[in-house]
Amino acid sequence: MLLSLLFACATPEPTDTASSTPDTGDSGADTADTASAPTICDQLGLPVRAWDPSGTEGEFDLVAPDATLTQMDGSSWTLSTAWTGCESVMFVVLRNDYAYPDFSKRADIRDWMEGAPANTHWVFFSSEASESDRQASLARLQSEIENVADDDPTLLAQWQGHTHFVSTDWSETGTWMDDLVATYGSGDLPLNWGVDRLQHIREVGYLGDPITGWKTYPATFLDYEAIWYEHQAQLQDRLDVDAATVTRVFESSSERIATMDFGSAATVAGYDTMELDLSFICNGHPDASGCGEWDYLAYVYLCDVDDPSTTDVDESGTCTEIGRFITAYARPGRWVVDATPFLALVQDGGERVIRVDSANAPFITLDVRLSNQGKGVRPVGIEYLWAGGSFNQDYNTGREPITFTPPAGTTRVDVMGLISGHGYGQDRANCAEFCNHQHEFTVNGGGAYLDEFPMAGTDYGCAEQVESGTVPNQYGTWVLGRGGWCPGRQVDPWSADVTADVNLTGENSIVYRGLYEGEAYVPQPYDSGQGFGARVDVNSWLVYYQ
Repeated sequence: MLLSLLFACATPEPTDTASSTPDTGDSGADTADTASAPTICDQLGLPVRAWDPSGTEGEFDLVAPDATLTQMDGSSWTLSTAWTGCESVMFVVLRNDYAYPDFSKRADIRDWMEGAPANTHWVFFSSEASESDRQASLARLQSEIENVADDDPTLLAQWQGHTHFVSTDWSETGTWMDDLVATYGSGDLPLNWGVDRLQHIREVGYLGDPITGWKTYPATFLDYEAIWYEHQAQLQDRLDVDAATVTRVFESSSERIATMDFGSAATVAGYDTMELDLSFICNGHPDASGCGEWDYLAYVYLCDVDDPSTTDVDESGTCTEIGRFITAYARPGRWVVDATPFLALVQDGGERVIRVDSANAPFITLDVRLSNQGKGVRPVGIEYLWAGGSFNQDYNTGREPITFTPPAGTTRVDVMGLISGHGYGQDRANCAEFCNHQHEFTVNGGGAYLDEFPMAGTDYGCAEQVESGTVPNQYGTWVLGRGGWCPGRQVDPWSADVTADVNLTGENSIVYRGLYEGEAYVPQPYDSGQGFGARVDVNSWLVYYQ
């Protein structure tokens, strides 16, 4: 859920909460009450990051230097002073030009306001040539924002404290932003930028809406960028405190295979969680020229070889897929995915080979994070079940039940899978990328455990998942809901606790079917002249926990 807008904070709070009592000059002021007033960070329950003064260059991905801007009313706004430690800043150019955000209609402004995270400052410039025209452009937007919020004093105070209008020429602010504009502001692509909660300067991607054939550039797409900053900050907040043992496996533009030492068996036994932290980094900016153009599947494999030091890993079955990702259309990304079940493959400790396969990876980093999160159980065994394949009337043919007996001491059994659907345009259901294919597992004739994808085929199904990992504002059809994946996102492992249907001390049987609308899928041909045949990429396992 987006952060609530319901807090009354008309002005930004200072980072140092111990000295947050304003000097009003009024000796009768109730300073104790003022000092105890909760900050926005307190109200939203967010950790505070102190301002980092080390920034010196106005370049994407670096720490933002300080900057003071003169607002339209003549007052100054300074980035470090406004820095609360839990908010991001979006710098937006009002420009009646290709691909710039559209603030022309009040309804669009309302939608943008309703979708914006509360902990975001918005700094607006105008591209008009004259000072008077810039002021008129900015004054109109300021008036519209106040009109939308006018019937709600709390909302009005929130927006008045978080919107800033700078009528100075956007290329002559006397700050590091001038370098950014000089470098990137005259190209074919639009320039808007941000400073995220980690104080890094970020590029804002392409704001065109593919649902309209790239003919509109909604202001609400700026919200997606701010939501992404929030997601990335919350992810880092969690990783900062999880006490994980972190191994950097790759940090390279060429290396895709390396050996990792998991330590002793006793060390591995102390972990109940394993995560993969994967970043795809582009070859410079703007993203559209520095990143790979298309969305590609990317796989992380854990390989067990006779000589763990070798890099000659074949396809003989010694490698297990432990993570799946989809690269973004011409944008970088960072994703963290749970790979805990595969701890069962390294119970003996020692070295393993880890490999990343992707066709769209200019530069990658991969960290393996091992930790104990106090779950009370850990995986001690894993058994492969079924793969996927072409999705048609023969998909379930030959998929016989599999029998299994849990290892002694098992207390929980999960069925889990890495599942994504691909292919479109060849059949009327638009499978399996844009149809809700379903995957049904049944243990001992009990209830069905179902993985399905109701967002598939929806207009904005993937855009609605920015807050859980989808990279926003890509240079392709990123907003469309898919069957188990999104461009620029991790493929989340699916799992179900099937212990209630399992005989923990004897033999069991599990059955799997791939379905569409509850039945075996029979494609109805569609002569679209494009696309490719339906398939589902499935790897599934039983996981035993103690």
